[in-house]
Amino acid sequence: MSKTILLVTHEETVASDYGYVAEYLNELGHTVIHHEVLNATQHYDGFLPANTNFPSLDGVDSVIIFGSFTHAYNPATRAWVEEEIEFIRTIRERGIPYLGICFGAQLLAEVLGGRTIKAERMEVGMIEFDTSAGCPTAPGPWFSWHNDIVELPDEVEILARSEIAPQVFKAGNSLGVQFHPEVTTELMNEWLRVGGDELTGTYTADEFRKEWDAKGKYAQAHGRELIDWFLTVEPVTA
Repeated sequence: MSKTILLVTHEETVASDYGYVAEYLNELGHTVIHHEVLNATQHYDGFLPANTNFPSLDGVDSVIIFGSFTHAYNPATRAWVEEEIEFIRTIRERGIPYLGICFGAQLLAEVLGGRTIKAERMEVGMIEFDTSAGCPTAPGPWFSWHNDIVELPDEVEILARSEIAPQVFKAGNSLGVQFHPEVTTELMNEWLRVGGDELTGTYTADEFRKEWDAKGKYAQAHGRELIDWFLTVEPVTA
């Protein structure tokens, strides 16, 4: 059955921040609505005004919210982050299946009563982790780029974690993943161009590209498997 799926991104530059996801959903026969919270980013701490005039959820079957170069706790962007958190709260109240990716997962954590804190070190490159029974994702490889940790209430089900942070968590028909299943070569190179300074002393662009060349095709295959699973998630009706 064809679905209407809302994709929300935060830094639209020369590469689409939803990577291959919109194209894949279209190939499967679904309709995609795209909302850009930030239309462009000059640098990872130089944001343009945010568009939090989110589209109506009427007729929307599922929502995917993607990553951002800002942090959930960044005071410079917290005003619009709080508006987006309320939008996610509405998504859950209406019982619409939700998938949060990295930043989108961190905002989901707040809706669930948790928070995001800064990690002691970055988790970057291609990663693998342990999964528990019922986890809808492969253990890896996955593309990662973050330096945050979500802290979650006890009632939230953590399905996978790495040494640094929870990687997959679930509450009802909402799923959060800390890694980036949407990444393409084009998107990776654009992130390196726009925000590569964030990696100084941690990881190099050459290391990123070398790992991606070796493992990226597997990560993308796992990402499509995750999307396939998400499309089977049912709405919650009152």
